[in-house]
Amino acid sequence: MPTINLITLGCPKNTVDSERMHRLLALNGYDLSDKAEDADIIVVNTCGFIEPAKEESIATVMDAAEYKDKGRCRGVIVTGCLAERYRKELEAELVEADLIVGLVGERDIVAHCDHLLGTSRIQTIRDAESRHLLTPKHWAYLRISDGCDRTCAFCAIPNFRGKNKSEDLNRLVAEAHRMVAHGVREIALIAQDTMRYGADVYGRPRLTDLLGELIQIEGLDWVRLLYAYPTGWRDELIDLLASEEKLCGYIDLPIQHASDPILKAMNRSTTQAGIRKLIHTLRARIPNLTLRSSIIAGFPGERDEHVAELMDFVDEMQFNRLVGFTYSHEDGTQAGHLTDDVPEEVKRDRLNDLMALQARISGELNAAHIGRAFKVLVDEVSDDPTYDYVGRTRMDAPEIDGAVFFTGPAQIGDFVEVQITDATEHDLIGQVVKTNALLEIAEARGTIHEGH
Repeated sequence: MPTINLITLGCPKNTVDSERMHRLLALNGYDLSDKAEDADIIVVNTCGFIEPAKEESIATVMDAAEYKDKGRCRGVIVTGCLAERYRKELEAELVEADLIVGLVGERDIVAHCDHLLGTSRIQTIRDAESRHLLTPKHWAYLRISDGCDRTCAFCAIPNFRGKNKSEDLNRLVAEAHRMVAHGVREIALIAQDTMRYGADVYGRPRLTDLLGELIQIEGLDWVRLLYAYPTGWRDELIDLLASEEKLCGYIDLPIQHASDPILKAMNRSTTQAGIRKLIHTLRARIPNLTLRSSIIAGFPGERDEHVAELMDFVDEMQFNRLVGFTYSHEDGTQAGHLTDDVPEEVKRDRLNDLMALQARISGELNAAHIGRAFKVLVDEVSDDPTYDYVGRTRMDAPEIDGAVFFTGPAQIGDFVEVQITDATEHDLIGQVVKTNALLEIAEARGTIHEGH
């Protein structure tokens, strides 16, 4: 049976695409292997968002092509955002790839592999609604829409992902039911802009309706909200996040900057005052809220006074989590027509200063958790012999945030209660005080209490 090695780069939305390709390939007679040397075909699902991601994608394709000489590989297929964005250029210049198929071509991945291997099928290629999850068994992503209607000046995603395209609500709920039936206990909602979910299909945003359906699923413990744009918030959504235990009280709210001239130049449709008001509202109404954000350093026209304003804002807002990037000058964007007038070294210095500030904030916020007990979802056995397991609280999104390193009895995919004994800038350290069985008894009696 032919074997495929599927390599995924980029964001969780790419992971979902790979999961669907994986399922299609397996359903139609292909084996999947994590080892490129064992593969007849290597599929590279690329990222094309910013320059470092593009460079990583090209390097990965080049590495994959080497297996045509030193392994059993008979072809390399390039798909994903880079292939969609630069298809013509890649077809002309990336001779190491045997096929460039882009995003639409992912739906026909079986036919593409058949073509490269010279396979003739008697039966029709089978389609599938479900995915083969590439995440651990106990958590998964649910992509609720693709594309984006926003016109942020630095972002090229609408150019190759298109306008916002929401998935059918009933289909999403059915998909969530299937995942939970197979052991998923946490679902992270992803989209380019989760706040716009449903507007294109139903004539109005329906994120609250979707969340209301998901929290009814028996066996689903946590629902997490990622990529929530800082405009378009409604009272009904805030009320739901504040009142429903299954909703993690975790919001990923990318602000990108906090100086009004830069926000205007970025075409972010908001102001520092608007962001501040929203954050104060969210924190006042949602108990124990964890707030994550992202910022860009070095946007064209950014001056020292704009950076100082951003630093003051970050210090004031005390984000629980903050990630930063240096500005990447991208063709096909509004900002691409501006002069990239901030030197790369200055961009890096500004970002380093911002991240140093955030490290102090995160360290202080984490230190405040010492002595508290948290419900922790167990992710994996620890590689560090000092600890037994690694898990996450509801304050930590999978793959992007910190973790809890702890000792004591546990099972991967279960919940335990962990007493925090120490903390770093990113992670918590602790000891199990209640196992899954004891937690279930406590929850049934209504006595479980988390210290955040």
